[in-house]
Amino acid sequence: MKKLPVGIQLYSVRDACKSDFKGTVRELAKMGFKGVEFAWQWGDMAPDEVAAFLKECNMRVCGFHGGIPEILDASSVAYALSKVTGNRYLTTSMAGRVEKDWDAAIQDCVKAGKAAKAQGMQFTYHNHAQEFATINGVYALDQLYRSTKADEVYAELDTHWIKRGGADPVAYIRQYKGRVPQVHLKDISAANDHTELGTGVLDLKAIAAVAVEVGAEWLIYEQDISKIGPMESARVSMENLKKAGLV
Repeated sequence: MKKLPVGIQLYSVRDACKSDFKGTVRELAKMGFKGVEFAWQWGDMAPDEVAAFLKECNMRVCGFHGGIPEILDASSVAYALSKVTGNRYLTTSMAGRVEKDWDAAIQDCVKAGKAAKAQGMQFTYHNHAQEFATINGVYALDQLYRSTKADEVYAELDTHWIKRGGADPVAYIRQYKGRVPQVHLKDISAANDHTELGTGVLDLKAIAAVAVEVGAEWLIYEQDISKIGPMESARVSMENLKKAGLV
């Protein structure tokens, strides 16, 4: 089976990044991660400095998670960083708007998709569990993708939140073939808690296989909460991916 590169959403190690961004990224590279997805932190460096540093670490950029205003503004740091690092994906999430103003959130995604496309990039939406609430018998997330163009609004599907939302991650990813460039590989315990990859209930091999099947470019590790420390969680997760033959 084709092996996809594994990146890390830096939100997973946000405190370490805040105290020592360069040291943290260097350590992640040593663990075996091939890319980083930014989330509000890039070491207080100018875009050119970020690009040079990542090249030194042999790390690529597999995404930039930000807000709708950033994605709509072609002069924002999201685009500046992406231009010099080769990043192709701009991502947002708006789970809190599912119950409040989901129709308006969908329209924001339409605008973001067009803005990113105009800059030669892809806009991806990152789901949480809330998007698996049903609206007129349809998942809110499905409503988003049915209401938008496949070449403007893509999916960054998160396996933990799909499972917690009550759906099957493998089946759900498969139905959006060609529209899922990024898969957030995030495990979940039997008690619906965050846990290291390979220690939960998800079939990581099946998820990796379907990610290849649908044309994904990246598997991106993310763990929101850790009981053993974020960097140790990242290390354990990568080691378990290696043991499973997925890296």
